[in-house]
Amino acid sequence: MIFYTYICFLLHILIISSLQEKSLLGNIIRKELGKFQCDIHDFTSTYKNEFQESPFRNRSIKEITASWQSTFPEGNYRTNTKNSIPFSRMNLREPDTILRMAEYQAMIYCKSTMLGAPSDISSIRNMAKKNLRVGNFTIEATGFDRKRVSYWYIASNIAQQSIILVHRGTKTSNPSDVFDDLDRFNIHNTHGLLNRDFSYLSSSKDVYVDSGFYQRFQHEKTAIVSALRPVLSRYSNPAFSFIVVGHSLGASWAFLNAAYFASQNDINQRMSAIYTFGQPLLGSAAFVNEITKKLNTPNERYVRVVNGNDMVPHIGCGKCIQPEYANEKWIMNTNEVIWKDCNGGKDLKCSSGIPCNKLSWSNHSAVGKLSMRGEFCRIASNS
Repeated sequence: MIFYTYICFLLHILIISSLQEKSLLGNIIRKELGKFQCDIHDFTSTYKNEFQESPFRNRSIKEITASWQSTFPEGNYRTNTKNSIPFSRMNLREPDTILRMAEYQAMIYCKSTMLGAPSDISSIRNMAKKNLRVGNFTIEATGFDRKRVSYWYIASNIAQQSIILVHRGTKTSNPSDVFDDLDRFNIHNTHGLLNRDFSYLSSSKDVYVDSGFYQRFQHEKTAIVSALRPVLSRYSNPAFSFIVVGHSLGASWAFLNAAYFASQNDINQRMSAIYTFGQPLLGSAAFVNEITKKLNTPNERYVRVVNGNDMVPHIGCGKCIQPEYANEKWIMNTNEVIWKDCNGGKDLKCSSGIPCNKLSWSNHSAVGKLSMRGEFCRIASNS
């Protein structure tokens, strides 16, 4: 796959150079060259950094804990109020709400080998004892990849009156994760192929989705829905909110699951919010915009979080775009952690305005100062 992409890049250079020599379509050529330089930057940076360690790794427990504590501007990290407020009473786009969801997300990267626990799931369960934003939760259902590593989980939280479905991002030691990331083919809805899962989409060749992400969604759809419906039935009180969360590859997967849930009346009525962290580009304008409108009807539910100059939300299949009707929540300064509400997906005053050569992998596995990787699970108890 990498060799094929490299050959495509070389051909792209030859074609553009030939056109330049003939002085044809100068403005278009300069635009294409600029885009190509971005593609080269994204390609080389991704494969240089994909398999390197996150800057958040190798920190001491004291450093990890202090970093988490710093996400509380009032210094109230020891209080129980942070984890006992029902989700329905929280503001969808407030940083504290987003950080609660980020904690649920980070926990899926807990490893038994790192924490000396019997299993990865028991490592996640142990986090309920640490007086974090996630508070005291119960694992209701889990899914595993072929190596028996956590793929997704469903948690319930009685105090927060919440049910949370969490999707794992790329694990580089898992070949299927890497293949799904690299699969840049598109599946078009020319003959209504995608309507089997998203009945509200228009049947058009302009409606298409990245094949790798779609295959991941398809592979796990039945297992997730089979596990989810009994949980929603068990907590049938309308006050309980159902929230979908995902990071990186898992963010695209979460978006597609939420898009499917939107076509299932019983689940859609319970779905209160969708949070994606570092979500890659996954479909055409017609695809992502139709889904975003559906998710945000009648009220806004979809929050697309971008951390600083994270590269991943800006890469994907060739003509894939950021959802135009999703108001990005951007952490514009990751050192001082300054949050910004953006105007749609093309707001040049937000992450879309960052020059491609300034994008980086280093901010992909965090939300401000909160680590989104396994090291988060080593945090000390804050009771």
